[in-house]
Amino acid sequence: MKYLDPEREPNRWLEAVMLDLLQQNTEESLESVKDGIRVLTNWIEPGLIDSAFHPWIEQYAGLLTEQENNQNNAVQQY
Repeated sequence: MKYLDPEREPNRWLEAVMLDLLQQNTEESLESVKDGIRVLTNWIEPGLIDSAFHPWIEQYAGLLTEQENNQNNAVQQY
C-alpha cells in the first residue's frame, strides 16, 4: 500500500482520498465526497474553474443553447 503524505503532497493525497471514498460507494462515503466537492467549489477562484473546466463549460453552454432553440421552435409550431 502506497502512503501519500498530506503535508508533502496535499493535492495527490486529496485526490486519493476522494477516489477511495467514491469506490467505497456507501451512503456515508458519498456524503463525504459531496461535502468535499462543496468545500472545493466554494473556495476555489472562479477563474481557475473557467480554465480547468473550460471544455465542460463549453459543452454545458452548448446544451443550454440547444435546449433553448428546441423550446423556441416548439412554441413557434403552435
